[in-house]
Amino acid sequence: MLTLFEELFLLSLDEDTGNILSFAKKPFAYAMTGSILAELVLLDKIRLNEKHRLELGDSNATGDEILDEAIHALQSTEKPHRPSYWISQLDLKPKKLRDQMGTRLATRGLLHQEDKRFFWIFAEEEEDHPMPLLKYQLKAALRDKILSNESSEARCLALVKILAASGLLELIFTRDELPLAGRVIKEKVIRSALENPALQTIEEIAQAVATTLEDAED
Repeated sequence: MLTLFEELFLLSLDEDTGNILSFAKKPFAYAMTGSILAELVLLDKIRLNEKHRLELGDSNATGDEILDEAIHALQSTEKPHRPSYWISQLDLKPKKLRDQMGTRLATRGLLHQEDKRFFWIFAEEEEDHPMPLLKYQLKAALRDKILSNESSEARCLALVKILAASGLLELIFTRDELPLAGRVIKEKVIRSALENPALQTIEEIAQAVATTLEDAED
């Protein structure tokens, strides 16, 4: 199973240039940080305390280098901090993060690496009729889960909430669909958060992503 930040990377990748889509480059690092924190929430590694600070619930290593670096950073502070602190303080340099993510997915056979660029792999036996790109399979699944009347699972809602906060819903939906998708995501997250504390935490992380991006643009 892909992590939230791996899915976000794949959605952000321009299959023609092998780089991050131009409109996604500016919010990319903030969105990735938010998705890393959201992944830790879903793994029950971190949670919000009564003062709305993120604190570690389980500091054991996950075996994932990126997640474990984030756990170490949270563990190294003397006191818990708000999500906005971690969105701005986690040292995630966009180019380094892009290379790290692309290399790990290429190692797993999901992408093909050429120098510092990353491209999709098609099944050889489907050369005349290529199999759908993993990116578009992911997009189709997310669109179906959000735009349908059925309830959406926490992982799906976590990812689209981070994308919405980063201004990156265009990675999934057409411009005509954005207003409806935004409303549906908001409604589904609110309903799910009433029963799932993890989504309450992820909603605050997403708000922190949006605020940090706004501050960066001022």
